[in-house]
Amino acid sequence: MLRAFAVKGLAAAVAIALLATLPAGWAALAVSTIVILTIGFITYAIAHPSSQFFVPVVSRLAADRPIVALTFDDGPDPVFTPRILEVLEAHGARATFFVLGERAALYPDVIRRIHREGHSVGTHTQRHRMHFHFGTPTYVRREIEDAVAVVAGILPERPTLFRPPHGLRTPCFASGWQRTRGLTCVTWSVRGLDSRPTSANAIVARIKHRLAPGAIVALHDGTGLGGGTDRRPTLEALGAILTECETRGLRCVALDDAGAAVP
Repeated sequence: MLRAFAVKGLAAAVAIALLATLPAGWAALAVSTIVILTIGFITYAIAHPSSQFFVPVVSRLAADRPIVALTFDDGPDPVFTPRILEVLEAHGARATFFVLGERAALYPDVIRRIHREGHSVGTHTQRHRMHFHFGTPTYVRREIEDAVAVVAGILPERPTLFRPPHGLRTPCFASGWQRTRGLTCVTWSVRGLDSRPTSANAIVARIKHRLAPGAIVALHDGTGLGGGTDRRPTLEALGAILTECETRGLRCVALDDAGAAVP
């Protein structure tokens, strides 16, 4: 939160100085430019997956090894998550599932299966509400830690990986995040954009051109959280994505594998 105030304060100070020293026409143009640049910078800091401004993040793995990380958000889903697990197993691939606490509590057997089959389980808040991005530090911390507690009650290990809803790191989120301990914030370097209505071909096309060593790929196994309610396109695309990885000699790893190089 303090960083956001600092950026706005600096922009305001520069704008005031320009208003005091430049002719009226030039001052108005300069102030408008500062406002646009400030909005652009804050938007980048909040939304760009590799921005470290508000919260340190892992957006990709080291590129010196032929590995990629497939990740799935918003589950577990009692229908699509098991089917995704079957496709991953058929290809000998491992992945990471960022689950919602309230859904994990409903489908603990799916969580246990994810873990049993060698995949990582991270968290994605308790409820995935839009209010999370603008809540008080106490609310943000509770949403994060409630989900961690649910998964920790199902699995033998406490989850240490977290992905914020939509990948956004707002100043409000940052204030709450600073009150948590032992978690790594993970975003992505490649998105399938499969949370919205789309086709399998479109998902594959979005991913293929940015698929490279070290990529973290964001997909979805859960449904109905402000996006599409059908994950069949994701399921159909997954086989093609895994085949493309195999063709390029890329091994799909779970993020908390020792060799995945996540801090």
